[in-house]
Amino acid sequence: IIDMELYQELVKKSITSFRTADHLTYVTFPLIRETKLILTILDNINLSLTNAMNAALEYEKYYKRIMSIPDHFDLKYALFEDKLINKYNILKKEAQLIHQIHHILESHKQSPIEFSRRDKFVICNHNYQMKTITIPEVKEFLSQTRTIITKITKGIK
Repeated sequence: IIDMELYQELVKKSITSFRTADHLTYVTFPLIRETKLILTILDNINLSLTNAMNAALEYEKYYKRIMSIPDHFDLKYALFEDKLINKYNILKKEAQLIHQIHHILESHKQSPIEFSRRDKFVICNHNYQMKTITIPEVKEFLSQTRTIITKITKGIK
């Protein structure tokens, strides 16, 4: 893929993942009330945010405003936060959502136990500290994700 097509492709993937997460949150979840869906929704939000961030980085690399993009997520995020959030008018707390969602999913991968309680999805770490995620939180994540994607797509066009 030519670099120019790459960032456009990443934007498309970002939007597709966002739409999936949105549909699962507002259509599927109310129908089946299965809290394990929260994890799938978070996965899609993460894909959406990561692809949007990567699209912005690839766009800047294409126009030679940044020389290279690191492979590791934390380094990529640091570069994005350092060089691009002001350019794309992304607030620091909005950008932190990218890191927050990634961190939640990483802690889920390493967690020894997870369970559903009422309308909450609970992830426990090895010290049995719990992180709960609710649908209202997910809706807020979606709202912030929409804002970030909008700002990045406007910045690229």
